[in-house]
Amino acid sequence: MNSIEWFKNHEKDGVGDLYEGAMEIKNYKQGTLTLKLDDKPLVFPNSSLQLRKYHEGHIGNIFSSYALHPQLLKRKSIHRIDKRMLKFGDHCLLIRNTLKFYNSINNRLKELGISCSHNLVRYKNFKRDEINLSLFEKSHLLAYQKEHRIIAWTKSSEPLKFKIGSIEEYAELFDAERIVNNATLDFKPNIIA
Repeated sequence: MNSIEWFKNHEKDGVGDLYEGAMEIKNYKQGTLTLKLDDKPLVFPNSSLQLRKYHEGHIGNIFSSYALHPQLLKRKSIHRIDKRMLKFGDHCLLIRNTLKFYNSINNRLKELGISCSHNLVRYKNFKRDEINLSLFEKSHLLAYQKEHRIIAWTKSSEPLKFKIGSIEEYAELFDAERIVNNATLDFKPNIIA
């Protein structure tokens, strides 16, 4: 689990997020930007400006995963994984028992004296006037990631590494291209006659 600061400063497309750790965003759509240079100011009329306020200091460490969940089918009958997810690596781990996986992480963190929170990430348009953010909200430009995140409330900005035991009984490794190019998520209710 890497620190929030690590994700904020990471340069890999889709992984790095300059908004990571932001708690407030203010957008000013029109104004005059003035660069004072010696005696002659340079004026840029009709400029826009975005100010961001970040949490101070280290907040915690994050584990992120792509979440296949029923809400993905709220507006459509079939969900396909966005091809941009291939930027994250050649392989993916499919976890069939997510509750057991989360509980093993949560239990291990408790043993280490670390509390955590988890949730699906909500995606917002960061170009609106004023936005207050939680650590479970990201730019709508990253909505293709369909992220579930676990935040460990740690005191150190070092990566957090720990063992949770074998996940072999409920997880399977796949070629990422096979999953992204071929997998679909749909739901058919069981009808009892």
